[in-house]
Amino acid sequence: MNVRARTVGRSAFESARGADSEVQLVEDVASLLHEVHRALRDEYFRQAKGTALVRMHQYMPMLREVGRRPGITINELARLSHLPKSHVSVAMARLVELGIIRKDGDERDNRLVRLRMTPKGCRRAESWRAANRRTLIRTLQPLSDDQLALILDGLQMLLSALQQHERNAC
Repeated sequence: MNVRARTVGRSAFESARGADSEVQLVEDVASLLHEVHRALRDEYFRQAKGTALVRMHQYMPMLREVGRRPGITINELARLSHLPKSHVSVAMARLVELGIIRKDGDERDNRLVRLRMTPKGCRRAESWRAANRRTLIRTLQPLSDDQLALILDGLQMLLSALQQHERNAC
């Protein structure tokens, strides 16, 4: 539903009130997204406690990007992660020490270092994904098929709107 379309043809007073409700709706969506993200992150961390995965928790967003883009550079990873390059460099150095990431020189440019997951890193990332899937299954299990369909439809609509906005931004 187009939130703005609801205010077309209303008086100035009604439109102003509608604008307030639109702002409130946007704030509610943003707050819910933040709370869902926080709750999932906290639950994933709780599930990881007492396992080898707990040490990886802070590195997983960066590790996920290295897995998606083998050969990514630290600069590219910092840009994608919205983190300072120094933070990413320290994290990658730690993951190299743990045998999760390996650094390879670039064949064409000696100044560049390419990041790739090791087999151990791939196993850890898969363990993390499997644990997250199990947690999400347990979380969603009490919901009815209709409720799950509503959640899925809503998330797909939100993703589509975000992707459309991204395409139009260029």
